[in-house]
Amino acid sequence: MLARLGLTPYAFRATTAYYWSFTALGVSQIALGPALPFLADQMQVSLAQVSLLATARAAGFLVGSFLAGRLADRGRPHGMLQVCAAMAAVVTLAIPHVPLFWWLVGLLIVVGLLEGPLDIGFNVLIVWLFRNRVAPYMTGLHFVWGIGALLAPLVIVLFHDLTGDLAASYAVIALALLSISLAYVRLPSPEPVRQRHEARYPLSPWPMFLLTAMLFMAAALQLSVSTWLLAYILELDLADEITGGLINSEFFLGIIVTRLASVPLLRRVSIARLMAISLLFVTLGCLTVLAFPQSLPVLHAAMIVIGVGFANLFPGALNLAPRYLPAEGRVTSYMYMGSGIAFFVTPWITGQMFDYIGPHVIWFFALGGTAALMLLLVLLVRVPRYRGPGAAGA
Repeated sequence: MLARLGLTPYAFRATTAYYWSFTALGVSQIALGPALPFLADQMQVSLAQVSLLATARAAGFLVGSFLAGRLADRGRPHGMLQVCAAMAAVVTLAIPHVPLFWWLVGLLIVVGLLEGPLDIGFNVLIVWLFRNRVAPYMTGLHFVWGIGALLAPLVIVLFHDLTGDLAASYAVIALALLSISLAYVRLPSPEPVRQRHEARYPLSPWPMFLLTAMLFMAAALQLSVSTWLLAYILELDLADEITGGLINSEFFLGIIVTRLASVPLLRRVSIARLMAISLLFVTLGCLTVLAFPQSLPVLHAAMIVIGVGFANLFPGALNLAPRYLPAEGRVTSYMYMGSGIAFFVTPWITGQMFDYIGPHVIWFFALGGTAALMLLLVLLVRVPRYRGPGAAGA
């Protein structure tokens, strides 16, 4: 069976560990967005102020991402993943018990600092494991992240509804992070594309810039919607917290179903073409919500459509990277600096605009990002393919 799938027993075990870990990471990373209204009430601050929590975590993520690629290239990264996951679990468990807002800001910086190496690590390791066959496995990795993201709003709103606070929700998230550490017991890391004693391959600046900018825009698009969707629903009084959490999960349902369908589709359709079609879905969904702003049934349908559109943007950019640059941790690290900057600025900017302009601003923000990402994609496909040392197929 494994031979038919093209997997060795080691590759199967490693892939299972990466997929489980990325599912848990999806729960952790997305949970903050739906939790923001509850944390604002807990800390007695406005939505504009509480958006600083997302910015703080993004600042930590940016630093962690910058360091992680170099650490992955220099050593055996499974141990790094175990340590970061265990520490993130402990810090996450403390989030609902912090009494002061600025203490919570500091705690979220630490969470981001620890999540950065986890996110980078799994994306680098899946490339090391499968090399030039990575595209469907990378999409599968982000499919399972979507499952975690789908569960995150439900974990937040359901446990909050049952207990009246966020303690149980964050205990579940902490257990999920702790399970990552256990997945790598007696599991060696895959061989890197470049050994430590080999020379570093030069990186072409133009495709590096384009890919980093694409990951920035892909992250900014998703964050502008996922972080503020529940607040948007509650602000316009379209539904209660439970229904809002379900709509948030419908958005991620669109993402994960599309990513699952894309795994076999990527064997027949180019990544760039799939991304272009995805951007059309995002545009259609945002325009539909703006056309019928008070319709809850339209919002239900539109969020699934937008989720379908978002599904292949982030993994698509990562899948394109080995075609234009060496398959190294530092490449993924630089790209994740782009997404880290998006994590840093997008929640804060959209939070201020949400508070001072109005909830509908998130859809205009997403439409502008869609146009920018389409332009970057057009520019990238004109760049010649990378054939030098360190190529994924080498």
